[in-house]
Amino acid sequence: MYLKRVELIGFKSFAQRTVLEFAPPEGDKFSITSIVGPNGSGKSNIGDGIRWALGEQSIKSLRGKTSEDVIFSGSDKKLRLNVAEVSLFFNNEDGLTPIDYKEFTITRRIYRSGEGEYLINKSKVRLQDILMLLARANFGQKSYSIISQGMVDQVLQASPMERKKFFDEATGIRQYQIKRDEAARKIEKSEENLKQAEIALAEIEPRMKSLTRQIKRLEKRQEIEGQLQNLQKKYYGSILQGLDEQIIEINKEIQRESENQKIIEKKLSELQKESENLVYEETDDKYQNLQKDYQKILELKDELFNKQSTLKAKIYFEEEKRKQVQLTHQKTKFAGDPEKIFSELKDIGALYEKFLQNLNQISLTEDLEKIKNLAQDVSKKINHLFEYFQRPQLITNLPNENEVEKIQKEKDELDQQISDLNKKLSEINQELGLFTENERQKRTKLLEWQRKIQDQQSELNVINHKINEFQINLARVETKKDTLLEEIKNEMKIDPQNLSVANDSIDQEITMPFEEIQNLKHQLELIGGIDPEVTKEYPQVHEHFEFLNTQSIDLREGIKSLNLIIKELDKKIKEQFTINFSKINQEFERYFKMFFGGGKAKIVFEEDKEMQEKDEEQKINPENENKKEKELEEEESESNINGIEILAVPPGKKVKNVETLSGGERALTSLALIFAIININKPPFVVIDESDAALDEQNSNRFAQILDELRNFTQFIVITHNRQTMEAANILYGVTISVDGVSKLISLKLED
Repeated sequence: MYLKRVELIGFKSFAQRTVLEFAPPEGDKFSITSIVGPNGSGKSNIGDGIRWALGEQSIKSLRGKTSEDVIFSGSDKKLRLNVAEVSLFFNNEDGLTPIDYKEFTITRRIYRSGEGEYLINKSKVRLQDILMLLARANFGQKSYSIISQGMVDQVLQASPMERKKFFDEATGIRQYQIKRDEAARKIEKSEENLKQAEIALAEIEPRMKSLTRQIKRLEKRQEIEGQLQNLQKKYYGSILQGLDEQIIEINKEIQRESENQKIIEKKLSELQKESENLVYEETDDKYQNLQKDYQKILELKDELFNKQSTLKAKIYFEEEKRKQVQLTHQKTKFAGDPEKIFSELKDIGALYEKFLQNLNQISLTEDLEKIKNLAQDVSKKINHLFEYFQRPQLITNLPNENEVEKIQKEKDELDQQISDLNKKLSEINQELGLFTENERQKRTKLLEWQRKIQDQQSELNVINHKINEFQINLARVETKKDTLLEEIKNEMKIDPQNLSVANDSIDQEITMPFEEIQNLKHQLELIGGIDPEVTKEYPQVHEHFEFLNTQSIDLREGIKSLNLIIKELDKKIKEQFTINFSKINQEFERYFKMFFGGGKAKIVFEEDKEMQEKDEEQKINPENENKKEKELEEEESESNINGIEILAVPPGKKVKNVETLSGGERALTSLALIFAIININKPPFVVIDESDAALDEQNSNRFAQILDELRNFTQFIVITHNRQTMEAANILYGVTISVDGVSKLISLKLED
């Protein structure tokens, strides 16, 4: 697992979206990335951004006062932003982090309003989920995974208890402590709930006992009432059964006659529908269509007659014209004034035009006479004109034989069409006659159905009379039953319907125990009445009592189970802490000697130091040996460690505590301890923020060598000014600050 990429948007001085890509492992070695830049350029904001994204809650640790301080606050040339966001992209192909993704992203976002959210792969989660995930992956935001400015001194200057928290995360027990704390909170809450449940039980128990006594009396009363009701049911049941049997028998008769009534009513309804269909039946569509067709044929026939008249007129005109031409052809001399001839010809042309117009406008037979008269006038004019001509060569416009034949042919076709229409009219007249005959038969059938309806109606009246008589008898019996039921209701105080349900098994010959009924009534009077609200209150109180009792038992079992879990976690924490603490101790001494070229260094439990003092005291006072053994037994029974002390003695010096070391010696001691923790716990990545600032050239080289050694299992992101650290890096990022107050990156990949 390693950190692939970091994205910052609006975080502190990184107003714009800024991306830092980290190289993947090369073989068995992880990458070392150096981030450099002048003071105030914002390079440390990258480390703060990673810490913040991992869940850091202390704004002071992020070098701010309020949560808004992590959002870009603007500058003279750039407006402030309203949101800050940092995303960490991880490669999880090795499955180191317990999440079902080969790659996952942790994102933290905050708004200027103060609202914030955490996301894993763009899905909202709780801070607790992220902390637990980080604890299982052996890294977090508060310890050795992110070594910020000043943390080197803080490790040595911290109190033993503060160092204890540091080593909790360093030894990998943080995830178990989170679970233990959660279990402890659950126990505390469960104990509070148990206390409240026990108080409620103490309050409700007296009332529960009182209600229980009353319920027992009520149960006794209900038992007697049940016996009384059973006897009364037998007593009144025999009477009711007789009445019920009469009612059943009468109802059967009514049902039988009602079925006959329904049969006749059905037949009557069918007859009425058939007669109504005959009476109210509308004229058949076929009859209406025949009449429409008959009318259309008549109209078409009139139209053909008009065309026929027109053609006859044309034929007559052509024949008259032919006659005149033949007469004119016989004349051979020409006499007359040409001017007069031209005038006659002009009159003939006008008459001919008028003739054609009237011929085209002909619509009635009476118009034919007008056309004939007009044709005669034209003929006379032509004859008078031809008197002037005696030469055959002047004869023109002889009648066209083909035109006459064409008109005659058209007339013959019209004659045939008229003949066909006459046949169709004859056929329609026959169909109309058949329809009239069918109507007569329907009327005859209607009279027959009316007679059948009268017969069925008479039979229906007889049945109705019988049903009425049965219903009168039924009303008498039901009245008797209602009177008896009212008596039962007043006497038994129950719904009489419940009594009639149980009458099937009643024996008519049972002797009614009237005296026993009276005895049971007397017992009920002795018991007396019970508040009916008891029956309502008891189930509620009993249910609440049982609920509280069950909850108390469950809470006790839960507390017991949680205590076992805490005991197991304490054992696991102590075992893992002890093992890893011992390993860290060994590596701490190794790295300390590597930095200092010798000397001694170790970390010890605070109680161990006290035990050493007690051992020295025991040498002086042997009589306290029994007391010492007792104290040891008590201390061994405790699973928690009070604190941790750091002992460091550089070569050639005698010091009692780390506070007396010089600044450089404290820095080397802290780095040795941090590198020891990294070597043992092996976090996925480590961010180091200018922790090498106080190192000289020789120790800087040792620092770079240790980084190269630890990169076999850990990815390093180092914010530095140190040249030797830069030379050890695979990727170099430069951070600059622009004139608008925004930090920007320049990247450089270094070749080996």
